[in-house]
Amino acid sequence: MLGVTGKLIPIPRALLKATDKGAYKTLKHASLSIRKSAIDSMIEMEGPSRPGTPPHKHTGRFGKSILAAEDEDTKQGWVVGPAYKLVKRGGRPPWLAHMLEFGGTFTRTKKRKGRGRPKQGEAPPPTLTVTYPARPFMQPALQRNLARFHRDWKGAIS
Repeated sequence: MLGVTGKLIPIPRALLKATDKGAYKTLKHASLSIRKSAIDSMIEMEGPSRPGTPPHKHTGRFGKSILAAEDEDTKQGWVVGPAYKLVKRGGRPPWLAHMLEFGGTFTRTKKRKGRGRPKQGEAPPPTLTVTYPARPFMQPALQRNLARFHRDWKGAIS
């Protein structure tokens, strides 16, 4: 048999409050910095960017779709990245941000002229396969800001 004894020491409320406040402030600052860095990495230029470099800006809508917001579910963290609703609202398909960041292939059916479903005996609409090489913009933004975040965490609790 093994006997273990322990003593619980209550954590002062002031310490918990200071920890929460420091974490909130630091995470908010970090997420907004990552967002700004990702948007700033996209340059305005015609045509697609070279694979491996951030995507080019054409209208600015894609950059505006990148959000930094408090995590609604936990209220203890922040999320940063393209909001699919805003990407789609800008006229782009919602899968575009994922494809730009990681690359990949997407297959969809081509739009048909007219409306409605194909009539019986009519050929189904052809499919279109699009391959995107990776053009990361969020991961490099995180990497550029990591060193500063380590310094910020050291003084986060006051």
